[in-house]
Amino acid sequence: MLAGAALLPGGTAAADVQQAEDEQVPAGDVLSGVEATERTAAPSADEGVEKLPGEAAPKPAPDTTRWCAPELDTLPHEVCAYTPEKEAPGPRTLLIFLHGVMQPGAGWQWTQQRAAVRIGARHGFSVLTPRGKPGIGPKGMESWWAWPTAHAAQQTHEDALLDQWTTARAHLEQRSGKPFDRVFIFGFSNGAYYATSLALRGRLPVQGYAVFAGGSGAKYLELAGARTKGEARVPLFVAWGGKDKAHRDQEALTRLLKRLKWPTASMGAPRAGHTVTDAQVEQAVAFLTGARKGPAATQAKGSAQGKNAAQSKAATHPKAPTQPKAPTQPKAPTHPKAPTHPKGSKQGKATPQAKRAQ
Repeated sequence: MLAGAALLPGGTAAADVQQAEDEQVPAGDVLSGVEATERTAAPSADEGVEKLPGEAAPKPAPDTTRWCAPELDTLPHEVCAYTPEKEAPGPRTLLIFLHGVMQPGAGWQWTQQRAAVRIGARHGFSVLTPRGKPGIGPKGMESWWAWPTAHAAQQTHEDALLDQWTTARAHLEQRSGKPFDRVFIFGFSNGAYYATSLALRGRLPVQGYAVFAGGSGAKYLELAGARTKGEARVPLFVAWGGKDKAHRDQEALTRLLKRLKWPTASMGAPRAGHTVTDAQVEQAVAFLTGARKGPAATQAKGSAQGKNAAQSKAATHPKAPTQPKAPTQPKAPTHPKAPTHPKGSKQGKATPQAKRAQ
């Protein structure tokens, strides 16, 4: 299990689109271990604090002004970066993770950044976790860090944001002396809604997307997807929790992608809320890297979406090679016709010559 990728303290991802329901999700169904990781990553309460005899040292306050977790590199424009100790064999891969809506100064972003890093460490991917913009969040969260999901916000902010990602990627490539062969974009919640928009508009020259607890089947997205053609239609993996109040948005997205004949796969986790499960992450990586065996679109057992047979069909990859036709068997040789008997002779009766020979 990928320990530590529940996306907010307490294992939920509160306040992005809505609060997750108060529920108990079984261990092993949700990425866990964030609290333990944060305890080991945080400085000890004894470090740099003088204690009086018999007095417990006060716990140092977290640096809420810092966007990137302390163990990550901070690149220009507050883009956080991670490079694995050992890259996976094969194509060099960069994962760009888009966070959910973040309250300024809350420190929640560190948990999501660390979850993304654990995915990168497990699979040998480099990771970038850029920051959204304040002032464009959903209703009631306008001042929070968010992504430009609305058309007007995209017109105003998108080019600058994408330039930051490009600059950060170039920095990592220059530092390593090697380019990345493929780039995947993962989005959670508000980041997933934005990643869906990027994918269906064919906005970036990347090799795939995965969206978790976000993304919808809105009409304007379907129109955008219909205009996107050819190689710009890169694979898109969709994941959701059955107890997430917004899960019907993701189910609608899977239907939209099917109508568009988009290369896609999906996975619902019926007992999960507004979060990401281990299995969903592994399925997403397998689908995008082409490592998946068998059907590409899966539903967790018991998922309501699994009742729709159309949603559980195998996903199609773009331009999949057709299987060669089985060679045809050569026609059996025809036997020569039996010789005809002379006229007047009756088959089966001996001729006069035959009688004399007897």
